[in-house]
Amino acid sequence: MTSSFLLSENGTSSVERLERSYLECEDIARAASSSFFRSFRHLPEPKRRAVNALYAFCRRVDDIVDGDWLPEHNLTHLDEATTLRMEQLLSERKVNPIFSEKEHKDRLRALMFFREQLAAIQDGQPMTDPVFIALSDTLRRYPIDVEHLGELINGMEDDLFETTYARFEDLRRYCYRVASTVGLCLIEIYGYSDANARRHAVEMGLFLQLVNVLRDIQEDLGRNRIYLPTEELAKFGLTHADLNDPTLASRPAWQNFMRHYIDHVIANRNNALGLLPLLDKDARRSPRLMCMAYNAILKEAVRRNGDVLSRRLTLNFYRKMQVAFATLLYPGLD
Repeated sequence: MTSSFLLSENGTSSVERLERSYLECEDIARAASSSFFRSFRHLPEPKRRAVNALYAFCRRVDDIVDGDWLPEHNLTHLDEATTLRMEQLLSERKVNPIFSEKEHKDRLRALMFFREQLAAIQDGQPMTDPVFIALSDTLRRYPIDVEHLGELINGMEDDLFETTYARFEDLRRYCYRVASTVGLCLIEIYGYSDANARRHAVEMGLFLQLVNVLRDIQEDLGRNRIYLPTEELAKFGLTHADLNDPTLASRPAWQNFMRHYIDHVIANRNNALGLLPLLDKDARRSPRLMCMAYNAILKEAVRRNGDVLSRRLTLNFYRKMQVAFATLLYPGLD
């Protein structure tokens, strides 16, 4: 007998397929980000598996946009929808794609595939891709709003085009799409009893992504992406063109701008910290570890007097150990 579950064509049970899918999501999370993966390990197993599934989805979307990964599926059935979406985005943004027409279409088509899979999950259709098998199970177990994942894809589509952020509010809108939406999904897995957790989760996403902008500024410049708001730079007599100046980090105008930027990040960080005590106790350690690591990166930017250009913002081994020990000894930020 086959018990109460079905067997696939190759004799693998649905339970086994689900287990393998979660393991593949875990592999994606482990390979993509050691810091995030280390923070996940403190969660109870059901929550950890769900977070890995969510992370794998987000990682794949990000990899699509960066050109590091594309689905192996035949997606020709999405060609017409992709062309229409491309025309819509070009009309809305009125800026140029940063990739060739083929690269742009390939990446946009892959994002359309992810939208299609989310719609299929909502319709209760069976999944065949491991990431979506695990994600579908996660969405059944936790009250995650799938619209947040659709908004995440919207934000990632922004990265296919030249950036045009004028004010901090414009940058924060982007950060909300690519990071706060993920936070709003994560807290449904972490668990909370106070609705204010959702507001703080939005701030947490803004804090982390604004730090990412500083940490990844060199890599983003190499990809023709500049997230620093033009009007904010102009207040200090700077333009995007100045980012190519090898002496920029030593100029007072840049140092003053960085203090201005970091003040904004600190405000979001302080609002974000209100999330931690609102989460279920068994899930607090994971986001606390992430907060402490990102706060340490922010402190490193301050220590360098705003020099995030000459070398990437990273923590040395000693500083990483300090952060690790601090999470064991103290429930707040160091």
